[in-house]
Amino acid sequence: MNYRRELLTILFLGLTLVLLVLGVDAHAGVRTYTQKGVALSGGTATYFVNNTNYAIVPKYSYGSSNGYYESGTYQNQPYYMLAIGGNFRRNANTSYYLPVSYNSSGDMANPQSVAVSKSGQYAYVMYPGFSSGIVRYDLWKLNSLGVNTTNMAALRYGLKRRDPQIMEAVKFGPSLNVGHGQSLALNPKTNRLWFIRMDVVTRRPVFVEVSANTLAPIKEIKTTFSHSYSINNELAFDNNGNAYTYVKYRPSRRHAGSIVIFKGKIYTKSAKFRAIKQGIANGPGVQTQGMSYNPANNRLYLISDGVITSVPVSKLGHLKNKDVRTTRFGTNLEFEGLAFTSSGTGYIMTIRGAQLFTIENF
Repeated sequence: MNYRRELLTILFLGLTLVLLVLGVDAHAGVRTYTQKGVALSGGTATYFVNNTNYAIVPKYSYGSSNGYYESGTYQNQPYYMLAIGGNFRRNANTSYYLPVSYNSSGDMANPQSVAVSKSGQYAYVMYPGFSSGIVRYDLWKLNSLGVNTTNMAALRYGLKRRDPQIMEAVKFGPSLNVGHGQSLALNPKTNRLWFIRMDVVTRRPVFVEVSANTLAPIKEIKTTFSHSYSINNELAFDNNGNAYTYVKYRPSRRHAGSIVIFKGKIYTKSAKFRAIKQGIANGPGVQTQGMSYNPANNRLYLISDGVITSVPVSKLGHLKNKDVRTTRFGTNLEFEGLAFTSSGTGYIMTIRGAQLFTIENF
């Protein structure tokens, strides 16, 4: 008898049983590539459009939407955000109050980004620190249950009580290391989700591709964006699969902080970006809170707290003042993201409490 072989067999079977009981981490088995060289070619913008319609809110004090604390988080009336400044004014109102608590109090209170399927059926929300990195909400199913019309608190109540109908409309993905979690985006050309695993600012981002069906990672690409240039945690894709990210410089008393936009492609094993040589002299707000693309009007959106600026993709590099649209909302909510359906319906996500605002013709 080969006792050594028997011992190895027992140890192998024991380890297998442990893995089956404990489960396997979602990142296990994910294809990982390390890019050689840097992702960025062409370092920065060399000239800027001096957009005069912008809004800087240097003393933005975060608050909550109406009824959030008063109703014990179970809000049942829509909250309205009215545009009060900028050169492109559109109002928004709550369509969905997202969950705040599931396994423990407040464990879903801090979503950081949102993506929406092209049809508008699904909203994908990223949660750093939660047991599921991404949660998918079936908006059509929720709408049929009256969640966004006659009983807006039903989603929060339904998850707390594990209501079968509500639970059917919510898919919880596996546990993920999402970093700050601010960059979840849908590539409409491939119908795959992507995010950048990083903190707020880095020179060494990791681009992670995620299945829109399983909400589990497919592959990750470890890159050095630049040896001397950092990016913020922002990502968007246009209809052709081009990827966009940007960096915003801090504001001063004289200006709102300039923006440099990068355009590129994420390939099988690498990412390549170049700087758009014309930057934006005055970015929105103070903090960067997201980036988005509207397939209905081919515009990129730069999100900050209470302020959103957009520019046409077709005019990047030769923007004029009139091409830059800015909307300032009369609110002190913390903005966390913006996503669009293929028809142009927009969803702005804020917290305190977590909710999706609908905005049209934006």
